[in-house]
Amino acid sequence: MKQALPTRFKPSAVSSIVALSLALCSPLSFAQEDEANMTDDGGIERIFVTASKRQTGLQETPIAVSVVAGQAVERTKVLDIGDLQTLVPTLRVTPLQRSTNTNFSIRGFGNGGNNIGIEPSVGIFIDGVYRSRAAAQIGDLPRLQQIEVLSGPQSTLFGKNASAGVISVRTDSPSYDFEGKVEAGIGNYNMRLLKGHITNGITDDLAFSLSAGINKRDGFTESIVPGIAELNDRNRFNLRGQLLYEPTEDVTVRFIADYSEIEEICCTVVAAVEGPSTGAIRFAGGQALSADNPFAYESALNTAPISNVEDSGVSAQVDVDFDSFAFTSITAFRTNDSTSGEGNTGNDIDYTTLDILRNATFTDIETFTQEFRLTSTGDNDLAWMVGAFIFSEEVNNGEALTFGSDIRTFFEVLTAGGGLPGILGTVEEFYPNVQLK
Repeated sequence: MKQALPTRFKPSAVSSIVALSLALCSPLSFAQEDEANMTDDGGIERIFVTASKRQTGLQETPIAVSVVAGQAVERTKVLDIGDLQTLVPTLRVTPLQRSTNTNFSIRGFGNGGNNIGIEPSVGIFIDGVYRSRAAAQIGDLPRLQQIEVLSGPQSTLFGKNASAGVISVRTDSPSYDFEGKVEAGIGNYNMRLLKGHITNGITDDLAFSLSAGINKRDGFTESIVPGIAELNDRNRFNLRGQLLYEPTEDVTVRFIADYSEIEEICCTVVAAVEGPSTGAIRFAGGQALSADNPFAYESALNTAPISNVEDSGVSAQVDVDFDSFAFTSITAFRTNDSTSGEGNTGNDIDYTTLDILRNATFTDIETFTQEFRLTSTGDNDLAWMVGAFIFSEEVNNGEALTFGSDIRTFFEVLTAGGGLPGILGTVEEFYPNVQLK
């Protein structure tokens, strides 16, 4: 039984990060942000959320919501949703065999991370746009305004893929006042972090923002096989641009385009239980990880489990305020291409030093989403909302399983005691194009 370990820091290591920040911000932008979180009379901070698809106070929202402000994310150095679980106790992010197989669960409920054909039950939305698969959810987070984690079924407002909960990420809109920031960090395992953003007004009714980030770190799991790279490295890049257009006081148009890349050797696995085949592996001259020390941070793989992900998308949100209701339209198109396996060699899936089985996968995803929403505004006896959501997704997935050069030796050792020498002949009968060496 194999179990993946968290992929960011080795427990016995302490990271030392040196950060350098350069910020040029207008005092007006801070005043506006503070005013949005204050009551008019008491000066008491008030948290607003959009968990009910409209902006309401947290105390008035009848939903179990955990709110993490962008300032808290910045102070705690949360870089992605995987790190977010340190701030939200009900959230758990579990990496499996590789980066693209990541499972999200809220209050212990969640599925879909290990099978591309299973839709996840925890919905992840970034600026109202649904991210349908794990490979599109694991990149570094952009410049944030707020993150809301909604516990329990949310299918009424967020659709069928939110039966266990929702993670709603809201990023900062462009500002008409010039702001800029650059942050650099270094840490153990040769960690290098560089990110920054800039925003400013172009005209009186048009503003832009541009942000980018690079996140790299060497692996911390050593291989007992010579020549194999260390596991759990980090190599990420992201770029994000926005335009904010407000032709009138009642009309707001927000256009977002983003692109990100991930190239990582993930993930570390440990031996939780030594099965009956462990003896056969060792008798055949191979090595397998011992269950006696699951936190040794050693790998017995004979190929590096490389994962490559390219994720990109564009979205446009239009908000129009009328006298007694508001209209919202969110249109988005996204693509996600991911592969695993080192060239044509594939990933080692027997997790031993023997070359028994390998596999290589590719997944290409294209999604189109369109949301229309009419929401009542003002103080009314009856608050209402009506809308429609269109979701179209095309998934192309392929997987190749390859027998390694040691498979015959392994099966001969495994079956010698049981008097079953014909097993390999059966394998060759069903797979005539595969030559067992």
